[in-house]
Amino acid sequence: MIARSHLKLAAIYLLKLLGTGVFLYWAFSQIEDTQALRDNFKMALKSPLWVGAGLGFGAITVLAGALRWYVLLRAQSIEVSFIYVVRATLIAALFNIVSIGGTVGNAARMITVMRRNPGKKVIITATVMLDHMIGFVANGLVFLVFLWGAGVLSQTESVAFKNTLMAVALFEACGIAFISLFVIISSPKMMDRLRKRFPRFSRRDHFKSFTSSMQTARATWRSILVSLCAAIVLSLSYFMAFFAALQMIHEKIEISTLLTVMPIVDAVSAMPISVSGLGVREKTFEYLLSEMTNISSASAVSASLMGFLFQVFWGLVGGVLLIVNRSHKPSEIEPSTS
Repeated sequence: MIARSHLKLAAIYLLKLLGTGVFLYWAFSQIEDTQALRDNFKMALKSPLWVGAGLGFGAITVLAGALRWYVLLRAQSIEVSFIYVVRATLIAALFNIVSIGGTVGNAARMITVMRRNPGKKVIITATVMLDHMIGFVANGLVFLVFLWGAGVLSQTESVAFKNTLMAVALFEACGIAFISLFVIISSPKMMDRLRKRFPRFSRRDHFKSFTSSMQTARATWRSILVSLCAAIVLSLSYFMAFFAALQMIHEKIEISTLLTVMPIVDAVSAMPISVSGLGVREKTFEYLLSEMTNISSASAVSASLMGFLFQVFWGLVGGVLLIVNRSHKPSEIEPSTS
């Protein structure tokens, strides 16, 4: 008999497939000349240097993502090698592409590290949470710097679209302020006050482990700084893969414009309404670029799909690693770090 939880997951996945189809249809329906879409992909194959650049940016994204989490793990005395975290990141990329959402990829990489560090589930979970918060801050900083620092906002002619960008800027700024506040209240002094106010809750093992890991992260502030730098590199390299895709089809767009648009595209496509953000990413990318440039719908959708395919490539590499790992004994899969 099929478990109710399995039926629920299947239903969610089917809904996301439906959402993927709806948004892809919406994106493709805006393209008047479908032949242009096919021509763009043929043109892309004639630009091997930009294809290599896109794959290279994808590789940097993986390495920066692994480094972002690795330094947080090491700050918590989690014994793993950087290569091991890179492998876990690649495998997580595969699950993020084929699963119902990013949570599956997170679960995959957490389980991978937990196998090496049994009994540290809460601490490893806390590092993943902090990893995501740092990623949000990095995306927000990239957006704000290029929106105002590069003058993209002042160059926007549409008043309605300028107001949209201002609203996004307010959201990003508030999010960064909230995360900063969260780090502040994780201080030992604030935790002591929380323990006195909620003594019964504070005695729980999960609470103790979580607060301890957050205080360790505060104490090792250099690890947070390195992780933030890696997160900024991750964001820039991920976004630049889409710039490479635009160059493959000979679309000349300012890098500052793309780096203003992509944090919004990334945030919207992360919403759990389609598989891997397919369709949502393409429509958002097409809408935002069309508001800021004279790019055609066919070119915008083509570039978005190509940028996504660069990430798919490295997810498939993660799939190969997963298959290879499965074909070996556990002792061969997890080499000692001592």
